[in-house]
Amino acid sequence: MVKKYAGNGLLLLCGLWLLAGCSSIGGHDKAGLAGPDNASCPPVEEMVQAADSDYGRNFLARVSGQVSYPADALDAGQVGVVLLCARLDRKGRVHDGRIADGSGYPLLDGAALMALGALESAAEKAPLPDDLAPGQKQVWIAFPVNFKPEPRDGVSYRTAPAVRPCKDSGTDEGEIGAKAVNPEDWGNFPSQFSNAVRKELAYPAQAFEAKVSGSALLCVSLDRDSHLLGVSISRSSGSPLLDGAALGALGLIQLKSEIPGLPDLVLREHDGVTFNQEIDWKP
Repeated sequence: MVKKYAGNGLLLLCGLWLLAGCSSIGGHDKAGLAGPDNASCPPVEEMVQAADSDYGRNFLARVSGQVSYPADALDAGQVGVVLLCARLDRKGRVHDGRIADGSGYPLLDGAALMALGALESAAEKAPLPDDLAPGQKQVWIAFPVNFKPEPRDGVSYRTAPAVRPCKDSGTDEGEIGAKAVNPEDWGNFPSQFSNAVRKELAYPAQAFEAKVSGSALLCVSLDRDSHLLGVSISRSSGSPLLDGAALGALGLIQLKSEIPGLPDLVLREHDGVTFNQEIDWKP
């Protein structure tokens, strides 16, 4: 479950569909404001596959040991596979983590990213062997995190649709989709949506204590009934912990049906909307 962290963190939310900006207050911005590509994994041929080496399999086991299946997702029958990539130095330190292909459920995607983020500050380090990507100072490693629980009475498990809006990390789909809506037609929806997300945001304890900050930009897609169709990271905060917590908040408002209804003026012209939501983490 995504747990609350009682700290004096400042979480600023603003919707890019209004061309608004988030101010930066205090803290050290680990990621800066890099372009959308900082949310995407490198091409497959440029990454080491975890399944192809003992080191990779051991690394996957370490990540798996940090994974906690969100209770809300489990009760809702959400299952799937999250394909991740991580950037390691030769000493085995994790410097970055991203989603190569999400499960379609933001709670599961967020839990996988947060498990990887937990290794960033872990005391245990496993140096890369000399025969793994020799000559490279840093290595991208790709691996899956499987959310496949044992059968439970009364729970029907289902995977998310393979084809969905906001599927790919690094997409600018949200920005493009929002431009199709007249700005005046949004009404109070942007602030209502931001407030709903804010209620479920929790600053990860490890990130807060380390004063890790950054700005995550999410691609969000809703149908005309405000059901969540897809969520992905358009721009990473630079921290898998913060990105994971942002996705987890979207997953919770999805399951709790806390997403506000779309304005009538929007529904007259559109069967759904796709937009960007920015979350600025500042401890």
